[in-house]
Amino acid sequence: MNKIIIFVCLITFSTFGQVGINTENPNSDSYLELSSTDKGLLIPRLDLVALNNPSPLSSHVAGMIVYNTVSRGTTENIVYPGLYINSGVSWERLEPNTTQIGEVKHSFATADHNGWYLLNGRAKASLSVTAQSAATTIGYGATIPDATNRFLKTINTAEPIATQGGSNTFTISQAQLPNVNFLGSTTSDGGHTHQIDSFQGNQNVGLLSTSALTVSTIHKVAENDNIATTNRTTSTTTAHTHTVTVNSGGTGAPVTRVPAYLSTNVFVYLGL
Repeated sequence: MNKIIIFVCLITFSTFGQVGINTENPNSDSYLELSSTDKGLLIPRLDLVALNNPSPLSSHVAGMIVYNTVSRGTTENIVYPGLYINSGVSWERLEPNTTQIGEVKHSFATADHNGWYLLNGRAKASLSVTAQSAATTIGYGATIPDATNRFLKTINTAEPIATQGGSNTFTISQAQLPNVNFLGSTTSDGGHTHQIDSFQGNQNVGLLSTSALTVSTIHKVAENDNIATTNRTTSTTTAHTHTVTVNSGGTGAPVTRVPAYLSTNVFVYLGL
């Protein structure tokens, strides 16, 4: 028995040249409008060779759209399954939104936008229901991390994700100084003497004694002689040196470790 298939299609041509399929009033800014509540547009499905190769077309045609069905090519000219548009010199993939939950970015934006949330330490409960669920999934606790005045670093094996730490300054202690011996001594000039003034005013007898120097000779000064003085020599000692102590003069002031920078805001993607 023969089957008869009948296609019914309403094609409308407006007075201005617009073409409508299943619509009597195609959009005036569209040359072709397709209308349906349960059907889609199926564009040509091709096996592209590489981004820089027009095949199976004979040449690159700017604006040509196809769906590629295979993965092939080498290095930077690989093509993957998906929609491609031709730029006139190569194929360019029409990428979908591939942003993943938990991705982080720097931005000059100042507020949440398009699923990106400012990392400012706020309570997780203040976020949308979708964002709260995503924040829990990536390991946030009651609050989201606060990136204010902080650099981002990768984790080590001993810390969980979103750990906050570090400081903008540091102070050097003695243990952090290099192990260097600073040596010094006075010159050794051999045995020597020191001259002292034995004048004692109106006293008849004077004995000058100090912890370091001792006058071994008693000197008698004439009574009422307030002017004349006599020098006496201390006993000599052998050659000797003196220990020298050098103070660094430091105060332990903290050192700033922040290099020259450009400030931005940091956002995490938690979904729409």
